[in-house]
Formats: sequence, C-alpha cells, structure tokens
Amino acid sequence: MPSWLAWTLVGIAVVAFVVVVIIAWRVFTLLRTPGSFKARLVSKHDTYQPGKPVVVSYNEYSVEIFSVYSIWPRPRVSMPRHCLDVTRIPRRTRIRSWLRLDDTETGEHVTLAAAHEHVSELTTWYESGPAIGIGHWREAPRRRQRRRYF
Repeated sequence: MPSWLAWTLVGIAVVAFVVVVIIAWRVFTLLRTPGSFKARLVSKHDTYQPGKPVVVSYNEYSVEIFSVYSIWPRPRVSMPRHCLDVTRIPRRTRIRSWLRLDDTETGEHVTLAAAHEHVSELTTWYESGPAIGIGHWREAPRRRQRRRYF
C-alpha cells in the first residue's frame, strides 16, 4: 500500500472522529442548558410517526429547535415567544405526547413528539407568560437576546 494512500485514510479517519466529537459535545452542551430537552419532529404524513431527533430549547424570548446530527451552531427553527401559539395534540402514547408550535406571524408550524414531562414543561412555560393585553406581551422585545450556546 502506498504511503500517500495510508496517510489519506488516516486523515479521513481523523476528520470523521473530530466531526463525531464535535456533534457529541454540541448535543451534550445543548442538553445541559436549562430549558432544553430531546424531542422528535413528527412527520407530515397522517401516520404521526416520530421522525428526526432534535433538541428543543426555550428561553425568555423564544423556542429554538436544533438538529441533533449537525455541527451547525444556529437553530434549525426559531419561534419568538411573542408570536407563538402552543397546542397539545390529543394523540398520546405511553412514552410520548404530541405538541404543535404555531408561529402566528409567518404561519409556520412544527409538530413535536416528546416525553410527557417535557411537553408539560413547555406548555407551562408558554402559559406562564403575562396575560394578553397587559403590557407589551404580543409585541417584539426591545432588547436583543444574548447568544448562550457558542
């Protein structure tokens, strides 16, 4: 075997190892952030089969959904809290509950399947906001959110 081929294979193996370590570190960091949990995006078909694994993170201003198998530091979907509508879907299994997140400004919606306690956490967070009509609840926040992840 030529030496250049051996070095090429070693280089490819090192790059693959580094990518796997970066993905594992990213998921570990995201899940240690308060207000984060594992979930699955539900497919658009009528079967309601849980699909791609994601990490959902909610904070004071928004809900962010990160892909698990990605090294991209930005969220896949981000919905601001002031234009978010959270609905529990009555379909439920022994392991998971279903949840629908609607963005009232763009009309975008995301359906998630997660553990019952995580769905309860997210709905409690959403319902704990101030009452509509008091203060500036449905207006965009004035200050910009500080990035916490990277």
